[in-house]
Amino acid sequence: MTVNDAFSTGSLAERGRCHTRLRELLADRAAILHAPERESLLDAADALLFDEPDGAQKRAAAREVLAALVDSDRWLPDPAAEVAAALDGCSAARYVRA
Repeated sequence: MTVNDAFSTGSLAERGRCHTRLRELLADRAAILHAPERESLLDAADALLFDEPDGAQKRAAAREVLAALVDSDRWLPDPAAEVAAALDGCSAARYVRA
């Protein structure tokens, strides 16, 4: 699945909408997330949105957080994939998920 299946990348406005969606998704799951997990996901989204040099590294770390949440059965795969797609949509780069 490409990110563009769910979220469009490109303009700052489109990426901003993905960032807003990510915040909404995290707010909906606030009871499940620990503060450091939430901060890691938001930090990655911010770095991608503003095209910071360490954005790709922060994205990878955020994806590890999502994988750990699924592996520990704290999140189901589909909601985690939705958050991952929103995260990827924050970036000017196009990411393809296998």
